[in-house]
Amino acid sequence: MTLPSRNRLARSLVATAAVTAVLLGAAGCSSDDPVGFKDGDRSDSVEGTPGRNLAEATLTPETPLGAPQLTAAGETIRKRATSAGLSVKNVTVRNGALVVRVSSTKSGADTKQRLAAIAGIGQLTVRPVAAVTALPPANAGPGGATTSTSGPECGNAEARQTVPPDAEVVACDGKLTERYVLAPAVITRTDVAGAEARAPEAGNSGWTVTVKWTNKGQNAFTQLTSEAAGGRLPTNRIAIVCDGRVLVAPSVQSAIPGEAVISGTYDEADARQLAGTLDGGVLPAGFRVESYVEGQ
Repeated sequence: MTLPSRNRLARSLVATAAVTAVLLGAAGCSSDDPVGFKDGDRSDSVEGTPGRNLAEATLTPETPLGAPQLTAAGETIRKRATSAGLSVKNVTVRNGALVVRVSSTKSGADTKQRLAAIAGIGQLTVRPVAAVTALPPANAGPGGATTSTSGPECGNAEARQTVPPDAEVVACDGKLTERYVLAPAVITRTDVAGAEARAPEAGNSGWTVTVKWTNKGQNAFTQLTSEAAGGRLPTNRIAIVCDGRVLVAPSVQSAIPGEAVISGTYDEADARQLAGTLDGGVLPAGFRVESYVEGQ
């Protein structure tokens, strides 16, 4: 699938060689309770020297969570961080929050940003596009945050929102270039069987993220792309949405009977980060980086 030339999204979806596809983050918890990981999922071996190249990040849930939810969230954060290429020393529960000790050797100053990026709920939906409006250039707000005057759904580019799957919604892309009216979701997170970051193949310059569906999800995806292929702009476009932000919304030329591949301007770190978020499970609430201290 190719995107129309007037599509202002920086990222597109491409077909894999095997499939002709044209698409494509509580009170009551004791201090420093360790998160119990499943066998093979946790590694205490990280790059760097403890006390010098380790950073400690406190991730606070946007809504209070109990001990069992925090423990489960810690496992999810650990899996996402590993998929994103971050080396986690340990995760503990402390005063209603998660404390993550991670190596800062590989990602350096970007470590905090990458932790924040994987801390959203991870709610994924695929929706038909009903309408699209081009947005005026975004303005730099306080602290350098990018904002738009086109509605609250297009506010801070880093903002995340929980969108009801069965409702029509308005959402924007991460670059704040387009505003979408989206129909109720046809595919949700339960329809995703897995996601994987893949290195560039011959002739391609960027990394890709492959999304595989369950049997139910594949049937729904094939039907959705078949219906979209018969429409005209903008209803021949479908949107992949994560936490209320449109990742991509390409036009569809034909039904897609297989996996979807998201491609475009991803480098390795970005691709692994997105794959980890899509593949690592849904969090009970979004988390924000409350504090970040290096040299721990």
